Amino acid sequence: MRIQRIFLEYFRNYQEIDWSPHSRFNIITGDNAQGKTNLLEAVFFCTAGRSFRTARDREIVNWDKEECHARAVIEKNKASQEIEATLYKSGRTVFAVNGVKQGRGKIFRPCLALSFTPVDLDLIRGSPSERRKWLDLEIGPFDYEYLFNLEKYERVLSQRNNLLKKNTGQPADEIEPWNEQIVFYGSRLIYSRINLLKNLFPHLKQVFGDLTSGKEEISFNYLSSLPLEKGMGQKEIEALYKDTVRKKIAEEIDRQQTLLGPHRDDIIFMINRTDARKYGSRGQLRSVVLALKLSLIRMFLEEYQEYPVLVLDDVFLELDSSRRRGLDRLLEGEGQVFITSNREIKGYFSGDSRTYRVEEGKLYGGDR
Repeated sequence: MRIQRIFLEYFRNYQEIDWSPHSRFNIITGDNAQGKTNLLEAVFFCTAGRSFRTARDREIVNWDKEECHARAVIEKNKASQEIEATLYKSGRTVFAVNGVKQGRGKIFRPCLALSFTPVDLDLIRGSPSERRKWLDLEIGPFDYEYLFNLEKYERVLSQRNNLLKKNTGQPADEIEPWNEQIVFYGSRLIYSRINLLKNLFPHLKQVFGDLTSGKEEISFNYLSSLPLEKGMGQKEIEALYKDTVRKKIAEEIDRQQTLLGPHRDDIIFMINRTDARKYGSRGQLRSVVLALKLSLIRMFLEEYQEYPVLVLDDVFLELDSSRRRGLDRLLEGEGQVFITSNREIKGYFSGDSRTYRVEEGKLYGGDR
């Protein structure tokens, strides 16, 4: 998976840019607030269909314009296609492939890119919502039905919560139709999450071992709001979910909120069987997040026989020397990588690279 050419118009602080990036390492330097991250955001948007910085597409449009454009020629499955996005200040975003309008979900399933930003470094110690977001956006797309079930679940959850708030004290049977739907979609999300994490774990174990030179081991626990038992199938989870909702409904009516489901779940990572969230050093937490990201690359390669586009925003120099060397080893391969930094980092990479400089929303250089 590679971006062969990218064109931007009024994307953040970029008035216009027409760029043919290097097929391997693209190192983007420059002072703060010049547009380095904006450029990476554009790369990610053209390959993932979303921003890694905001959930509101309208925030990407140049502040004094009503719309912006991002177009990229992408090599996928040894064939080129042009993906174009038009973003409007009104909040609407229109996508097209080779000039034909298509839905966001259809174009970017699977997601073609993976980002690694300073915010990600707080994934382990952050709130459960951050880890659920990671599950939904980075793990979930490996299951073709996941995003569909997630969209349906979130819609039912919102409607059910509204009903619980408006109908305090009303009979539980009025909520029953919503119970059936939330159990149907929620059980599928939970089952999918557990199985996707199982598929990821062999890669995670090996990558983390490489980063720590075999001195530390990683594991995880999926913490469900349901009393799950090991090895449960989807039908068993659905039956348990239905029974637990029935027992919990009186409390939910009293508290006016949905208390069970994947929106309440969490995942805990452990280093040498110790909770990394509570006891891990900052360096260890960075190793866990880095291992998660790089494991997804391996999982993507195994699933689709291609590398995703990798976007690293100002995180490389936050890693110590041993972890930088580990990152370099793990980035060996054929994937296209985009990296921002305030300082020169070219010498850290064994692969071919090209260095650019951003100044006030303009891109210069391309020195090898």
